[in-house]
Amino acid sequence: MTQIILFTTLLYLVQIMLPNLVKSRFGETVSESATRAVHNLRESLSVFFVLAVLSIQLDVEANTMIALTWLVLRIVFVLIYVTGFNAKPANEAGKVAQPVRSLVWVISIVCLYSMGVNLF
Repeated sequence: MTQIILFTTLLYLVQIMLPNLVKSRFGETVSESATRAVHNLRESLSVFFVLAVLSIQLDVEANTMIALTWLVLRIVFVLIYVTGFNAKPANEAGKVAQPVRSLVWVISIVCLYSMGVNLF
């Protein structure tokens, strides 16, 4: 679990730098997507860290695979978000739907929920 926490921290550091890295090469739109992706990660990162540390403290081995799944899903999420994979045309409000990205996000939230349930 400690390695997963470290890789999650590395993912966060890479995502913090990503908007500036892609801006000059791919443009403002991709940079904005990368910025939104890192904001999305921040929303669940603290919950993940708390659950991961509690899993170590309480010796809940079942959460290790769930945490790894969560990390892989978050990597897939940022790749989908930044590349615009499966993007649908913008609606009247200018919002672009990415159903696959939404599905990956929901599954990552289910992973966090499962980690929490396993603590009891």
